[in-house]
Amino acid sequence: MREQLWILPSGDPKVAMRATVFRPASDPSGIDPKRPLVVINHGTDEATRLAVSMPVYYWMSRWFVERGYVVVLPQRRGHGATGGPLVESIGTCAHPDHYASGNVAAEDIAAAVTYMTKQPFVEPRGAIVVGVSTGGWASLALSARNLPQVQAIVNFSGGRGGHAYGQPNAVCGTKELLSAARKYASQEHEPTIWFYSKNDSYFGPKLAERLAQVWSAAGGSVEEHILPPYGTDGHTIADDQSGWDLWGPSLQSFLMRVREQAPKDVEVAADPEAQQASTASAIETSAIGRTTK
Repeated sequence: MREQLWILPSGDPKVAMRATVFRPASDPSGIDPKRPLVVINHGTDEATRLAVSMPVYYWMSRWFVERGYVVVLPQRRGHGATGGPLVESIGTCAHPDHYASGNVAAEDIAAAVTYMTKQPFVEPRGAIVVGVSTGGWASLALSARNLPQVQAIVNFSGGRGGHAYGQPNAVCGTKELLSAARKYASQEHEPTIWFYSKNDSYFGPKLAERLAQVWSAAGGSVEEHILPPYGTDGHTIADDQSGWDLWGPSLQSFLMRVREQAPKDVEVAADPEAQQASTASAIETSAIGRTTK
């Protein structure tokens, strides 16, 4: 995994972000070829955000590294070692601004993408942006920017305002969340794939489907998968290896289609060995408004 600790620019020129970087094994010649980038974006827990360790998402990172990607996990402003105020939290639970909050978080992701795609071992285009929970929401916000370096967006359990007032299955500002999704989607032109679980206590399947419907109606590209119940809370589908069997085959298929559309001068990650096709039948898929752009 060649784990490294990096310092990256953030959306604020005065603040540096801490980041974890994973890289595939070097070439036998000792020269690292350029590889496509994956940026994995973490979620937020207000109670522990300043004490949280550096983001790793080991099993998800490994999934991508095994497929030839360089993985970077930036720790956004207001979290852990990067520290500072939580600038991406705008408004209150009663009056949230999910649109502006997502945009601020997206500024940090954009800064990480821009910096990492300039590295000599990273392809300048063809990046995949992945996010979990608030990081998933931030990744959807980033899609509205249509960065030339970014090829696709992967959203795991994305949203904001979950567990309103500490209550499972309650969201601060559902109407505002849907409105923000509509605004992002009206501007994005990149393929996106979404994964939510039936027993997600933050953003359940009904809300996930409404978000995807709004996204598609506004002109956005979305392929949504509602996965079977996972563990005690499906919000954790991206946290360990057993989640691979639920989302891995669909994500692999999505990335293959994305690669087929890549410009011929962009180096792409090699396909891994054949995926376990039998696991695909375990997935309940809701493909809403799938488009190719």
